[in-house]
Amino acid sequence: MKLKSIAFAVVLGLWTAFTLAGSVWAFLFMAGPNSVTRLDVISSDSTILGLIVVLAVYLCGGGLWGLGIAQLMDADTKSMVKTCALSWSATGFTFAIALGFSLPSINKIISTLPHCCHSTHYFFLTIFVPVIGIVTAINAYVVTGKLGFHELKKSAGMYAGLAAAPGFLIVGLILLYGLGWEVGHPVPGKYAMLFILLICNIGAALAGGLAIGWVLEKKQESDQMANHMFKSIGENL
Repeated sequence: MKLKSIAFAVVLGLWTAFTLAGSVWAFLFMAGPNSVTRLDVISSDSTILGLIVVLAVYLCGGGLWGLGIAQLMDADTKSMVKTCALSWSATGFTFAIALGFSLPSINKIISTLPHCCHSTHYFFLTIFVPVIGIVTAINAYVVTGKLGFHELKKSAGMYAGLAAAPGFLIVGLILLYGLGWEVGHPVPGKYAMLFILLICNIGAALAGGLAIGWVLEKKQESDQMANHMFKSIGENL
């Protein structure tokens, strides 16, 4: 893989982490107070307003993601921003709301598990790893298709999902065995499940973005080689 291709994949990976994982951070900040922030940014009595603001956060995150992809791929900016905003908000926002409603039940289940072999942390990873992979795969599928690479939609979705899920898992295991941050047994005021989720999301978004960038750059390389070949054939005729 050429240096240019590596740089392209890295840039897209970093941009994905900044925009998509960043919107999750913004969501939890706006939806506080929780274990991450004690700030009551939106009053708990304003449920409708809270949902509107949180949805806007995901729309902005997805839109910014699409803006970066449009610039990197020289695609139609307005169309890409709209597609990415809708795709990310439909998947990420839905997942976030589902998490919000199910979190009390998840915490209740975790609290009943025996503390052997770090079962609480493993239970957390078992829930989130496949979900992260599916959400990433859907967004990669949609974006690749919108760019016009319909023959790459399935492979891009598969590679991105298979990269994001292990990315989330690896970061979760590093936090557990490397730093001692464990879901269910946090240091008072730190390292609770939501905070570990946010850190793992960065790893997942970075890995997923790298995978998408790798697929797209390889496509560009193959197209350029084909155009060069046809041009050479035409000059020789």
